Amino acid sequence: MQENVLSHKGDTSTTLGETKSDQLSVAYFTPGWPPQMFPNGIVTYVSTMVDGMRDLGHRSYVLTPYLDRSQDLGLGSQDVLQLSSRRSNEVVGRLFDTLHQRILPESAFRASFVRGLRRGIHTLAVRSRLDLLEMEESFGFVGALRDRLSIPVVVRLHGPWFLNGKVMGFPQDEVFVQRVRDEGKAIAEAFAITAPSRDVLEQTRHYYNLPLEKAVVIPCPIACTPKEQRWRSQDCDPNMIVFIGRFDRHKGGDLVIDAFAQVLQEFPNTRLIFAGPDRGCIDDQGRTWKFEEYVQDRLPGALELGQIEWLGQQPPSALRELRRKAQLTIVASRYDNFPYTALEALSLGSPIVGASAGGIPEIVADEVSGLLFRAGDAEALAIQINRLLRNPNLAAQLGRQAGEACAMHFAPEVVAKQSVDFYQRTLEHWSRSKESLLKSQACS
Repeated sequence: MQENVLSHKGDTSTTLGETKSDQLSVAYFTPGWPPQMFPNGIVTYVSTMVDGMRDLGHRSYVLTPYLDRSQDLGLGSQDVLQLSSRRSNEVVGRLFDTLHQRILPESAFRASFVRGLRRGIHTLAVRSRLDLLEMEESFGFVGALRDRLSIPVVVRLHGPWFLNGKVMGFPQDEVFVQRVRDEGKAIAEAFAITAPSRDVLEQTRHYYNLPLEKAVVIPCPIACTPKEQRWRSQDCDPNMIVFIGRFDRHKGGDLVIDAFAQVLQEFPNTRLIFAGPDRGCIDDQGRTWKFEEYVQDRLPGALELGQIEWLGQQPPSALRELRRKAQLTIVASRYDNFPYTALEALSLGSPIVGASAGGIPEIVADEVSGLLFRAGDAEALAIQINRLLRNPNLAAQLGRQAGEACAMHFAPEVVAKQSVDFYQRTLEHWSRSKESLLKSQACS
């Protein structure tokens, strides 16, 4: 973590330190910033929430350990704070930190992170009124903040490790189990919880045997594409399908290649465009495959013939053009909480074939805004791809309905309004809890 840096850009009607009485002031934690430099769902979520909150007249701050100041921060009148955990002029403290790092690296990292986050919150609280902090459940860090802040913390269930770690193929060793345990403890003690999907909330309740009675489902937002800029059947390549995501077990890149091999049997002129980094895919026997190696094994010559084209990591603008040009977009995750790959396709009105896993069915309504297939089943994926290649009119209808569904359910102002309502209820509950605590202390 680096030095605290408060970046303030653009004109604003409310200067730092001044907040309208009816205006909420919310800090969001994100693993990196700005969004264009960190292709991560949490970063995208925070960026879009900041826009939605601003449009409703509320104030947002971004807290991050990694800030690329060489890029446009894209915040307009919002503020971004880079967190720092360094001890200034504390020789003994620094020596302790060094020793701690050598002996207990995991514990040292946790302590350092929490110290940096607390310092960032304190900095914002001193400079301006701050009502609430929202951050992910990862590593259970939020649990260490619960009794150390004067504001409530909303835990956002972006991706509990008991779900994502397992599906990504990580060994369930001591480190894995400890992270799951830490996250569970933080979730159990959380003052307020939101979840992007009903699926992740219910799975969290079941896994940890927690009622989480006050938890609510609030979807992730996405900027809606204007109708004139959405996918149109007359502009697309009917022989092109696209997959945007990592080549790994989690995102199902191997399933896409296996399914494509079957698609070629009926549609030999079809091309698969694969856009995303090669992280290596672990198969059922525990072997890790690289992308080109896997394609050569399943479809020898497909790369040389141009039947499959791997583009690697691409910027958002290039991904939008790929979705507009392709006849359909594939979302093949074995599990996903509420993936932006599906939301982005929905926003563009791109015909979608998505896995019936996690929160994907809460984004893509089967036979309405896309087609779903049984997660992990390459043959079922191929069948749905072939349906849309065989019936372009169905693809166009699903794409049109996808764009309309996005505007209705996932627009930034729609999701921000739901969040504001929940934040206000949380603050009321927080105020009552503090009053009750003060009364009980006075009586004791």
